[in-house]
Amino acid sequence: MSDPLSGVWSAAVTPLHDDLTVNLDAMVAHHKWLLDSGCDGIAVLGTTGEANSFSTSERLEVIEAAARSGIAKERLMIGTGCCALTDTITLTRAALDAGFNQILMLPPFYYKGVSDDGLFACYDHVVQKLADDRMRIVVYDFPAMTGLDIGTELLVRLNAAYPKTIVGVKDSSGNWEDMQAVARAIPGFRTFAGTEQYLLAALKEGGAGCITATGNATSHLCQAVYAAHLAGNAAGAEAAQEIATATRLMLQAHGAVPAMKELMAQHTGDGAWRNMRPPIMPLSADGVAALDQACQAMDFQLAEAA
Repeated sequence: MSDPLSGVWSAAVTPLHDDLTVNLDAMVAHHKWLLDSGCDGIAVLGTTGEANSFSTSERLEVIEAAARSGIAKERLMIGTGCCALTDTITLTRAALDAGFNQILMLPPFYYKGVSDDGLFACYDHVVQKLADDRMRIVVYDFPAMTGLDIGTELLVRLNAAYPKTIVGVKDSSGNWEDMQAVARAIPGFRTFAGTEQYLLAALKEGGAGCITATGNATSHLCQAVYAAHLAGNAAGAEAAQEIATATRLMLQAHGAVPAMKELMAQHTGDGAWRNMRPPIMPLSADGVAALDQACQAMDFQLAEAA
């Protein structure tokens, strides 16, 4: 990677103990496995990581554990966006102090129907309050979860105001036209598709890559797309993209967090991987059977690295 904020990134799941506290050691081991299995980087404390089911103090513990892991800081991106701007500032400051400059930031998402001016003011307040030139914010746009739409005009405005600080977007809208519009409107902006389904399309438009929930399982498939694209192998990239897309569509039908944790439980032999914070629940027996059948039909297996 010529730019560390590019390529194939997994939105990592977070392993939990049976009492539903975070298993920090298993988390670090999972991050290392992902990096050995095709990921260029890892988004920690995102939606797939169940971040909004954790308290601020729990998230601070995750940041501290990640900082102690020995993983290169530029290969991790820390999710810090909360409903309360003070919590966002606390978590972002902790990440920066721990050496993590790459921040994935949701907007405050409780109040709906807010204006672009209001959303701009949120990011503006955080940037001004922290006043830290090291910070590189990737705006997290996930309208299905937040109920908010971070459109092209707002991203243009944010980047114009803070060109060295607000440097990218993770677009989890599933709307390719929106991703394409941003990539074209802000050259050099790090537009990450929130699904590997649009990895190659984003790269062709000058986007940065993908940050994907199913990357916990498909990073090796995604890396085949990215590597072929970088090598100028258009036919190879297209062929690899077909496989990555088909696998993504198969896996997402079973629920990102439950499916990824079920696959990790089977892969490691550790049933604790099925633990998750309610209201998210593990797959039922029928759900597991359906996932297994779908994986077998596609001859899909996780990478065996590490």
